[in-house]
Amino acid sequence: MHSHAHAHADAHAHANEDATEVPNDYHEVVTASRRDLTTLGACFREFIKHFSGWAVMTAIAVVLALRIAVGEFTWRDLLAPVILIAAQPFVEWVIHRYLLHLKPFTIRGKSYDLYTARAHRRHHKAPSELDRVLLHASEITGSMFLIAITAAPLTAAVITALTGGTFLPLYLTALFFSYVGLLRYEWTHFLIHTPYVPKTRFFRSVWRSHRLHHFKHEDYWMGVSSNLSDRALGTFPDQSKVKKSPTARNLGVETERYDNA
Repeated sequence: MHSHAHAHADAHAHANEDATEVPNDYHEVVTASRRDLTTLGACFREFIKHFSGWAVMTAIAVVLALRIAVGEFTWRDLLAPVILIAAQPFVEWVIHRYLLHLKPFTIRGKSYDLYTARAHRRHHKAPSELDRVLLHASEITGSMFLIAITAAPLTAAVITALTGGTFLPLYLTALFFSYVGLLRYEWTHFLIHTPYVPKTRFFRSVWRSHRLHHFKHEDYWMGVSSNLSDRALGTFPDQSKVKKSPTARNLGVETERYDNA
């Protein structure tokens, strides 16, 4: 009991240490008021109550069953997770910067405002609301469909082109790990917005950066599951040298129907 309390206190100390330059109100506003969500178990049970969580896990189970049924496992299957893990931080960065932060635009006199971008602005407006953290049903199903017709077949095609092998087994392997990556993104983002206290250096880093993205400047700290892309692409500055953006909460769109997004 004593060791558990000591570990919990140590985790709080590490979290506070990493967040020394992040104002307390950042944490208070970004974090859900659900004080029951302080353990991984409690957070996971809440996570799977949402469509996004159980839908992706179901897809992972189905694809895994198909992959096992098809067979033909080779060393080439190991290449798929290597490629996808390396690519995910940069895919996240591009989607976050150019799709989720896309402002309303006009083409031939007709105005457009993508649902995904509108929903993301709603999340920035009320980041402590857990129902606005995870992708909505249409977004998560759309994401899984796009992964199935782009990332997974492209990964399998690259592997077969370079090393040979059979396309279908490699496609299913790539699809499985792509969905695992999507689940990792959703789970990390969800966990960041709960009262759960980071207990590892890696999670403390993304936890802290995401708060800065929400309240210091929306053009920096774009990564969610990793900071790698921000470090590589120049969007991981010393936050003390970044002036607070007046549009971090509305992403530069003044008039918004958040309640109907």
